[in-house]
Amino acid sequence: MKRLLVLMFTMAAIGCSGTDSDVQEADANTLRTRNLALAYIDSGMMNEAGVKLEALKTLLPKEAFVYANQGVVALRQNELGKASTLLDKSDALSPNHPEVALLRGEVAMLTGEFEKAKQILENSIAVNPENVRLRWARNVDIEHVQVIVDAIPENIVARLALIKELLQNENFDDARTHLLVLQEQGVVQDEQAMGLFNGAMDQIDVGNARVARAQVIGLDNVLKPTRAWQHSQLEVAGAPGTIGHPIREFLNTAVPEQPTPKPKTISFTKNEESVLPAGKKRILLVESPTQSALITASDTNTITLVQIDWNNDRKLDVVSGTTKGRVYIEGGDVLLTENGTAITALTPWDADQDGDLDLLVSRDNTFLLRNNGDGSATVVPLDSPLLHSTAIIDIDEDGAVDLVGISENLHLVVLKNERSGRIRAIENTMPDTLVLDLVVGDFNNDGWMDIAWLDTNGAAVIGNNDHRGNFIPQKVGGLGLTIFAGDIDNDTHLDVIVGGETIQIFQANGNRSTIPVKGYVQVIDADLDGDLDIVVNGEEYAVWEQDGTPGENEFQKIILEAILEGGQRNNSLAVGGFVEVSAGGTYQKHLITGPMTHIGLGGKPADAIRVVWPNGVPQEVIEPAPNQVFTEVQILKGSCPFLATSNEDGSWVFVTDLLWRSPLGLKINAQTVPPIAATQDWVKVRGDQLTARDGVYEVAITTQLWETHFIDEIKMIAVDHPIGTEVFVDERFVAPIPPEYKLYTYDNVQEPVRAIDQNGFDVLDIIRRRDGKRLGSFAKGKYQGIGEDHFVEIDLGDVELRSGVDIIAQGWIRPTDTSINVASSQGSSSPPKALEVSVPDGKGGWNIVIPNAGFPAGKLKTIILEIPVGSFTNNDYRIRISTNLEIYWDRLAFATRSETKTQTIPIELRSADLGYMGFPVMSRVDDVAPNIPDYNDIRHGHAWRDLEGYYTRYGAVKELLSRVDDRYVIMNAGDAMYLQFDAIEPVQDGYTRDYIFFSDGWVKDGDWNTVDSRTVDPLPHHAMSGYPYPPEERPVELLPSHPDWQEFHTRYITPAPYLDVMK
Repeated sequence: MKRLLVLMFTMAAIGCSGTDSDVQEADANTLRTRNLALAYIDSGMMNEAGVKLEALKTLLPKEAFVYANQGVVALRQNELGKASTLLDKSDALSPNHPEVALLRGEVAMLTGEFEKAKQILENSIAVNPENVRLRWARNVDIEHVQVIVDAIPENIVARLALIKELLQNENFDDARTHLLVLQEQGVVQDEQAMGLFNGAMDQIDVGNARVARAQVIGLDNVLKPTRAWQHSQLEVAGAPGTIGHPIREFLNTAVPEQPTPKPKTISFTKNEESVLPAGKKRILLVESPTQSALITASDTNTITLVQIDWNNDRKLDVVSGTTKGRVYIEGGDVLLTENGTAITALTPWDADQDGDLDLLVSRDNTFLLRNNGDGSATVVPLDSPLLHSTAIIDIDEDGAVDLVGISENLHLVVLKNERSGRIRAIENTMPDTLVLDLVVGDFNNDGWMDIAWLDTNGAAVIGNNDHRGNFIPQKVGGLGLTIFAGDIDNDTHLDVIVGGETIQIFQANGNRSTIPVKGYVQVIDADLDGDLDIVVNGEEYAVWEQDGTPGENEFQKIILEAILEGGQRNNSLAVGGFVEVSAGGTYQKHLITGPMTHIGLGGKPADAIRVVWPNGVPQEVIEPAPNQVFTEVQILKGSCPFLATSNEDGSWVFVTDLLWRSPLGLKINAQTVPPIAATQDWVKVRGDQLTARDGVYEVAITTQLWETHFIDEIKMIAVDHPIGTEVFVDERFVAPIPPEYKLYTYDNVQEPVRAIDQNGFDVLDIIRRRDGKRLGSFAKGKYQGIGEDHFVEIDLGDVELRSGVDIIAQGWIRPTDTSINVASSQGSSSPPKALEVSVPDGKGGWNIVIPNAGFPAGKLKTIILEIPVGSFTNNDYRIRISTNLEIYWDRLAFATRSETKTQTIPIELRSADLGYMGFPVMSRVDDVAPNIPDYNDIRHGHAWRDLEGYYTRYGAVKELLSRVDDRYVIMNAGDAMYLQFDAIEPVQDGYTRDYIFFSDGWVKDGDWNTVDSRTVDPLPHHAMSGYPYPPEERPVELLPSHPDWQEFHTRYITPAPYLDVMK
């Protein structure tokens, strides 16, 4: 009957005259529409998801899945009433379904209907008594937790929850019994866990339930990073995520069976026109779906050829390595002169992850040929044995691309990328396995890179990555000396190619074929028709083309184009990045190794593609076009937390960003991490940006970039000043000595009479007022944040200055990041230069009066440049502000300070609550404008590879913000801290009011080269000698034994949800 139901719905959609083939097409359309709706939800694109769900409702008007997921969309858009109505309709179609009940309960909890939420869950539990997720949602009841433990006794999360409840009830005997079970399960292992376990047992023995429970809470926290705890949490709570977990399968409609494609039998025919004589090394380059080129080595001693874009000009270069040790670019420069020792390994690898490709080289030793970005290279020694058969790989899915190779004694060697330019050789990954050759790929489509190798008998073996640093062998067969991989039959699975006396192809579907030729193999779409061919360079050079032509939806070719001008955050080909594809329920992941990535689709159109660029920035496309070209989108990874204020309708509006003065682990070059000079930040909030509602001012600190934030103190003051005066604070970053807090009051702010830029152009109209017109008349450089040397020169005119004058400069900066700083410091590129302020010297030159004026600390900032008294000569009141940073001025004005009295009023913080917001869409109006978040368009999901560690749990956090004391709120990307301040009396007549918002804390971003960027630890503190700091410096407030780590910092986050979002 369910199958008939689907057919009835789909026939209604296509009309009564539909044929059997029409019905089958409609069924496929139904499934694709479902898959696309889920893809949009997973990508946080709620409006687009809503469109697909509406289309699905037309096809399946009585399917509970549709209304449930429409409820999820409404829930994530904060339309709680609409979400409740839709979920109730879903429940009517599929009564008491566990997943619908969980969503209905979540909405009821968010609307404060706690009794209703309880009843919804209890009703579903009565119908589904074995559903552990329902019972876990009601885990405040010890009976439910006990049922979970009985059902899945190995689940340590449930057992720990039960122990805490037992101690709450002073049931010491049962609590002791369950603690001993945990010990028997082997999860209590390290010293800290054992200490807490023993402490809990001791307190149980003396009957102290409160302290014993605190010890168990501590034990729970300590175990959260372990694989066993993470698996247990997944089992009882489902995938960690955002608000509202979507339902992924139809609830009361059978999924129509789709015809299974027959395994494809492949064959090849030699293209006689491609045949060339032996004796020279050749490589075929395919740069686009319509362009290929054959490159022949110019040196007869060439032993290896690799494709690379060495100079990042988006044009392929070919690098040759010879038997005499020379490494050179075909038709270009020599990178290494010969030394008589053969090159055994030559692999492009952005080992320092600075946006240009380096080369791993092995000849008399193994080293990195570091690309300095200016045509030169530097030899960087590595502590590694000699290697051959090298390939890049992310062996542990931590985002830092590693390399694998084979040593002289035929053991697998991993060059582990520890970030920040640190490479560590691991030689014991497979100590009992000897390897002749290897190739890297995700052979089982689980999102982890595997290794296929030839054993010493020449037989192929696939080693599946077990996610713990081991490779589980699976025998394939064959006999040869070389091994390769590619999806030859376009069925979504990688096949294995062995080169020996013949070319042997082992398809993942079990079929096998042979090409009767021997030689070095290149697997590539040589004839550009959509399937992979075999290029053989042996007794002759020849292209063996795969017979037949691929049909529609059998393949996808992806080309990545990195931004080069004013960017260079990634190498131009995105080598070292990843492409993930979902298509009709299938998933696959490919490591990018060249200009074009070939993906087999198995006859199903791609639903979604996610590119993770080498610098870690993700980019998604739903419903991609065939042969999609992905151009890098310029997305900031980090720019500190944002400050927003609430409108009268409750919506949020961006004001500025915070905490630029205290970045943790940020390098200014390849080696140097400067000390943090200040942790306090202050910004002005204009009076028109903050309005009291219901007796409170509402402010939010939002975090949507690849960062972790540590916020120790929050406070705000009001500044009442006479109408006609203006007040400012200096919102600059200056190192090593930051500016002190000072309130600037002016009653005579004036605009210059003239202004020119470095090209001599009149720019007065651009900078005379704060109107969104910004000065950006300089050429961008190679790297984001650094342009050509440029200046703006303003003329104050015929003024009478009896005291110093201040320049009020308003604008924003596009920042560099650690990896950009590392890259720009390696070659001959100009380093970043802080603002420099000069005045005429009276002799036709210029005197520098402020040599290091820093720069605006973020978006929409005001900085005050105090020109010293006596700086000007001959009544020439020109001022030149110079830099090479990407600083875009909106307004430049000047004034002398006023003696007018102002009134400063402290404002009491009433409440602070940490919660989840999501990711407001960032956009800018033009190229010289900053990216600004739109809080009316918020996406949900997992936008970044989160830094792993403990974060502050959601809820009230005011206690952590009252003073500077190293007891702080730890915020993750997607979080928001909602602040309410008590409204003060209205401003008196003749005065106007602005506000100053103060924050104290630190920011740590996920950039690969930022120090310790993988984890939340080491936790910062105000007395630290540097970052990182010695363990003995860690203050008591940051130790796990401190009560904050039982009450507040209990939310443990890993990158797993981000990694799994496409699976």
